[in-house]
Amino acid sequence: MPMREILELQTGQVAFISGLMSGFSLSIAAHVLRYGIRSGTAQLVFILFLLSSLLFLVALYVDVRLSIELAGFDTLPQSLLDKVVLVRTIGTSCATSALFLFVVATGLLGWLATPATGIVSSLIAAASLTTLWFIWQNINALSEALGKLP
Repeated sequence: MPMREILELQTGQVAFISGLMSGFSLSIAAHVLRYGIRSGTAQLVFILFLLSSLLFLVALYVDVRLSIELAGFDTLPQSLLDKVVLVRTIGTSCATSALFLFVVATGLLGWLATPATGIVSSLIAAASLTTLWFIWQNINALSEALGKLP
């Protein structure tokens, strides 16, 4: 498969999800701010959702900008391909970090309701984080193995 098609597949999906998740994160942060909850937990939830939104925006920008710049190119010299890989790694790292922050903030959100809800939401978030970590580790191992193929 030519490089252009691979990049279109990757950047289109990450850009869509990043844009969607950025909006969700910012919307939740605005609701926490709107209701004027002043507890330390509420402030932490607001900051985590805001940071998540901004990191998703960085990932969105990287993917959209790369797809625009690379449109029409079927091949690139290795030196340019290495730069594309570096920039994509930054964008993907931002999206991954944003997803982890989103799950943590969602887990903390329950504490704004009641302690019982906080415990349940934290347990669900912990299970989600464990699953995400497992998936992340295995995808990294797969990527490393694919990089060693001829």
